[in-house]
Amino acid sequence: LYWLRPVLSSDVTNTQSDAESILRFQRARLLLSGTKLWNSLYERWCRLYRTIQFCNEDCWWFPHLASRGRHDNNPIIQSQVTTLADQGNDAMDDSSVESSNMDDVDEAAPMSANDAGGDALASTFRDPKMARVLTVVPQAMPFNRRVNLFNSLLESDKLRTQDETAAFRQMMMNIDEGEEAEISGRERVTIRRDALYSDSKQSLNILGKRLRKKVQVTFVNKHGQEEAGIDGGGVFKEFLDDLIKDAFLPQTVREEGNEGENGYHPDFFSVTPLQTLKVNTTFDGNNAILSNYEFLGRVLGKSIYESILVEPQFCLPFLNKLLGKQNSLDDLKNLDPEYYKNLKSLRHMSAQEINDLGLTFELHESATTTIDLMPGGSAIPVTKENVIQYIHLVSHQKMNVRGSRQISAFLHGFRDIIPAQWVRLFSAYELQKLISGDDAVKGIDVKGMMSVMRYSGGLHPSQPIVQWLWQVVEEMTPGQQRKFLKFMSSCSRQPLLGFGSMVPAPCIQQTRLREDDHGNDVAEGLDTGNIRLPTSSTCMNLLKLPKYTSVEMLREKLLYAIESASGFELS
Repeated sequence: LYWLRPVLSSDVTNTQSDAESILRFQRARLLLSGTKLWNSLYERWCRLYRTIQFCNEDCWWFPHLASRGRHDNNPIIQSQVTTLADQGNDAMDDSSVESSNMDDVDEAAPMSANDAGGDALASTFRDPKMARVLTVVPQAMPFNRRVNLFNSLLESDKLRTQDETAAFRQMMMNIDEGEEAEISGRERVTIRRDALYSDSKQSLNILGKRLRKKVQVTFVNKHGQEEAGIDGGGVFKEFLDDLIKDAFLPQTVREEGNEGENGYHPDFFSVTPLQTLKVNTTFDGNNAILSNYEFLGRVLGKSIYESILVEPQFCLPFLNKLLGKQNSLDDLKNLDPEYYKNLKSLRHMSAQEINDLGLTFELHESATTTIDLMPGGSAIPVTKENVIQYIHLVSHQKMNVRGSRQISAFLHGFRDIIPAQWVRLFSAYELQKLISGDDAVKGIDVKGMMSVMRYSGGLHPSQPIVQWLWQVVEEMTPGQQRKFLKFMSSCSRQPLLGFGSMVPAPCIQQTRLREDDHGNDVAEGLDTGNIRLPTSSTCMNLLKLPKYTSVEMLREKLLYAIESASGFELS
């Protein structure tokens, strides 16, 4: 119905009475009803993904879409991406799969999915069949292929927002005239490491949609001196990684050594019983607080826009909100399993047991705050007849009403960078992978990194020093492996599509073992001077490895370098 003999939009509204027209209309009805059922089953599969998988992920794939095909080559219409990226997203805020009226065939054809945003997204793809699949049943295509298409959308948008051809030409003219060599068009910010959050919010939040442009960061150390690192992309990656850790993780779960060093700010997110993050609902949602959530939405959107994987793991109900979906009772299990279990147990109680609980249609938000679940709810007792209504009202209050102002502000910032329609290519758990990578991988995939690593400066994979390096990396703890990756690339999480997708490809360059007190090379064979530490050019994913003479020396120096957290001043 979608791919081999696709239903046409005209079939839905066909009123002719001949046999062929009736068959086409019945196929259209089957498409609409089947899509609603199939998407409902997929929503349930996603809710159970971390506990019980009642089928494998590949069961959802259309056979013709299971592997890369001609549709992956130049799939995007550039002009349509520009239009879509500039559209407002306010109309998307209240949409949801559950609210789609797919039974009413007179309202819309399946390609629109009752969603103007779906039409806009569909228009960006060259192949109309693929456009319909991606806007209505995206799970029919494997995740990695959808990630590639999502990256195509990003790259097409960056041709407009980050094109520096004209700016580079102007810079060359300035050089000819003896002026400073500086590329215009970039947003430049100076960030004090001991005021990371406040400086970042003050400098970046005012940019709004202009945050899609390239941002060049200069760090100022705790002594008030600018760090030596020149931002060719690596400094910004480290900045964004550190900012998101500081801003999203509650104080109680931040790394012990970092407490207080980035300046104080309240915890904007709290930890659920499943050790995931949810919006901190203890705030009253005043405008001063909401501006922080709007900023955090832009920051998270920027990390996705630049394909920088970050640490936070969000609860499924929050991710549903990022997708523009309403949460239902069954989503409560992914927020607080114990509360969900106790709430659902009311369904199986007798009338007397429910009466003995003395419940009314109100919810105690705190020791001093009570919310009516319906008008006059505090005077309406919960009975066997209305207990189902009570359960769903409690769930709705906790999942969709509580913290809604903070979430709305977050979405406003997030959609300044990432249009709502783009992330709808993914389910909630897939969106988490898009944010932080595959959490099933502990540390890094060392063999995968080895397979794509390049070598320069006279290095070759057969040399002892290279074999020592990989031996040391394999022996590291998962935490140390991520620090090694961050030392080399400024990002502690490996690429979502593997190390083969890193641009530029990772490389190890051999350098002289010793240097004098001024940082100059000392000729090989001399025992004078200082033994160098490993260094890196993070914008090039380049590790500069001195020519160590033993595996013990390499281990000592490498671990010291990655554990020192010296920013861009290490030598």
